[in-house]
Amino acid sequence: MSFIKRYLGLVGLLALSACSALDATIQLGGSLNVFSTNQSFDITDLPDDWVTRGKISKRAVSATSALGSTTVSVVSAHKPYLFARRVQASLLATPYLSWRWKILSGSQGKHPIRIVIGFSEGGASPIEPSTFTQLFPGSALPPHDRVLSLLWAPSALMRGNLKPIAVSGKSKKLEAHYAVRGGAENVGFWWPETVDLASLYKSSWPTDTQSSVQVRFIGVTSAASKSSMKTFFSDLRLSR
Repeated sequence: MSFIKRYLGLVGLLALSACSALDATIQLGGSLNVFSTNQSFDITDLPDDWVTRGKISKRAVSATSALGSTTVSVVSAHKPYLFARRVQASLLATPYLSWRWKILSGSQGKHPIRIVIGFSEGGASPIEPSTFTQLFPGSALPPHDRVLSLLWAPSALMRGNLKPIAVSGKSKKLEAHYAVRGGAENVGFWWPETVDLASLYKSSWPTDTQSSVQVRFIGVTSAASKSSMKTFFSDLRLSR
């Protein structure tokens, strides 16, 4: 199975509703620290507005004290997994996502570990099911119809590349991959990042009604990987 197929199976779009689950809400003009700074990040005991799928050990995902705030260490595994925070926020009111990250090992292809953001209410078509439900049945992710992945590219020259892609053989491109940074020469260093989600959304899905788009989840996912690759994330924050 190709890397793309494994990855699409991991973050493919989901049709199950999570009406009974809590969402992290953001007031107009506010912000959200995705990895809350006032509590320890324990993958086995997360707050109610988080969801995990796949087998995730404490070795795979754990909190560290680097940078003086909640820093999460993520290690890829042989099978895919995801952990994400359910969010209810207007894309145009809170368009900026910022974070720091450090990649400890590179990859000849796309790095298996990346940030994913789910959106809803901008597309004209209904939410479509995909192989995500086959991998992680009963997921409590909110309904969503678009997914943006922020990834580390194999080459620094690929930085800024944005590629909408089709999901599970569908002709409509409901996902997009954005190369935030990359290259072996940048591995092993802390890098601060800020991306404009509204701009990336508009470029990926120009015919959508952007004024109604909602951010529904923000998380980290790992595709299946033959070798263990570690990444640190810190200060992941959604803001205006």
